[in-house]
Amino acid sequence: MHAVPKPECEEALDRLFEYIDHELPEDEIHLIGEHLKTCPPCEAEHKINEKIKRLVNRTGHDVAPEELRSRILATIRATRPETS
Repeated sequence: MHAVPKPECEEALDRLFEYIDHELPEDEIHLIGEHLKTCPPCEAEHKINEKIKRLVNRTGHDVAPEELRSRILATIRATRPETS
């Protein structure tokens, strides 16, 4: 049985790629960073996504192709427990 993610977890996970790519305003980067420091499951997801980004960067592209990025995000969303 999976625990229902807290709203701050959902927000952090939904914005994780933008956080990793520094595409958020500084205040949001700070809030998500603080959340990651105190939430081991979200920090684990963060580390996985950073690794994905490093692997994609090795292919010689600056960013993942949009199709790949969309498939990855869809997979992540599909594996998260649903909220009520």
